Amino acid sequence: MKANLIDAAIISLVRYGYGKTTLKKITEIAGVSRGAFLHHFPTRTSILLAVVEVCSKLQNDHVRKFLATKESNEEIFRDITIATWDSMQQPYSVAYMEVMLGARSDPDLEQQYQEAVQGLIEEQNRDVWRIAQSVGIEDKRLVENMVQLHRAAMRGMLLELNHTRDRQMADDCIDLLCKYKELLLNDLLANRANSNKSND
Repeated sequence: MKANLIDAAIISLVRYGYGKTTLKKITEIAGVSRGAFLHHFPTRTSILLAVVEVCSKLQNDHVRKFLATKESNEEIFRDITIATWDSMQQPYSVAYMEVMLGARSDPDLEQQYQEAVQGLIEEQNRDVWRIAQSVGIEDKRLVENMVQLHRAAMRGMLLELNHTRDRQMADDCIDLLCKYKELLLNDLLANRANSNKSND
C-alpha cells in the first residue's frame, strides 16, 4: 500500500506538477481512500519526502547499473556524467525535480527537504570522489565542485527540455559538458604525471 501511494504521487507529480499533486489526486490515482492514505502518510509533506527518498535511490541505482558494464575506473569516471543525465530523464527524476522546485514556496517542506537530501547528496559525492581517487585525482574540493556544477547544469537542462522538447539541443549541451569534463580530466592527469616526474 505504501509503495503504491508513493508510485501514485510520482505519477501525479510527472503528469500534473507539484501544485496539482494533492492528497485527493494521489488517492484517485492509487485507488485508495483518504483514510488509507493518512494511515501511511499523515501529511502531504510526508509523502513528498518519501518520494524524494525513493526517487533518489532509483537515480543512484540507475547510474550504478549504467556504469556496471564499464571496464576501467577511468571509463567509469568519464561516463558518470552521461549515466547521470540518462537517469535524470526518467519519470522519477522529473518527480524529484517537482518536489525540489515546490519546496521553494513551501516553508514546512523546504526545511525537511533540505535535511532529507543532504545525506543523499553526500552519498553521491562520496561515490564520485572514490572513483576520482581510483584514477589518480587528488583535489577533493575540485571534484565536489565539478559534481555540483554538473548536477546544477543537468537540472537546468531538464527544465529546459520540459519546456522546449528539443532533445537534440539538450543532448548537444550535455555532450559539451562531457567535453569540458574530458579537458579537466586530461589536465588533472597531466599535472599528476608531471608531479611524479618531478619527484623521480
